[in-house]
Amino acid sequence: MTNTMKTVLFIISMFVFILFFMASSALNLSAAIVNSPYAAILTSSLYIAGYIAALLSQALGKHLYTGNRLKSTNVYLTVKASFFAWRDRIVLLLLPVLAVMLPMVRQRTVTKSALAGLLAIAVLMAVIELLLYVGSKSLRVHFTDKGIAVTGFDIRLELSVPFNYHNAVGYYPYERIESFLAFNDKVMIYQTFDFGVIQMTCDPEEVKQIKGLLVSKRIPEKRY
Repeated sequence: MTNTMKTVLFIISMFVFILFFMASSALNLSAAIVNSPYAAILTSSLYIAGYIAALLSQALGKHLYTGNRLKSTNVYLTVKASFFAWRDRIVLLLLPVLAVMLPMVRQRTVTKSALAGLLAIAVLMAVIELLLYVGSKSLRVHFTDKGIAVTGFDIRLELSVPFNYHNAVGYYPYERIESFLAFNDKVMIYQTFDFGVIQMTCDPEEVKQIKGLLVSKRIPEKRY
């Protein structure tokens, strides 16, 4: 996916999160909420809900963008993509964990708000793991006449910085494919400018078909 599209998705997700942040701020202005023993839990829950909504908005944006590009192509072959990596989980949890841990480190104490935040992080970890599991089952790589499309439910955070995931959902023209590496049971496709690797596990017949298609598009094979 291009950096321009990443920036668009990032802006959309930030807008979604800000809406939840504004809702949280409105609740905090309510005397009934401020004086409630559950105020910290409600606030943390809204922040977590906003973060998940931001991730889902990016997933929807990537799905619509890729699906629209895929409509104008002819699909030759579809195979299952590899699972998500641990790095993907760390990136998703880094911002929420820092938001909870930094105030605790500065204050050197554990407040009710901090405990509520830790509870919310635990819930977030469970939700993210579930969403990644669902996403890993849906990832597919489509080889078309014009390029390669990776489709599926992908909640991984698209940042407006030079950072790329393996098998990121998106559409990749053959002009942006630099080379590929074929094994007996998997294929790894490398993009120009290090836009991330497209990796899939497949049977020997599928490897043969993918290799033939890529060679026909004048994409060189790496040697190992």
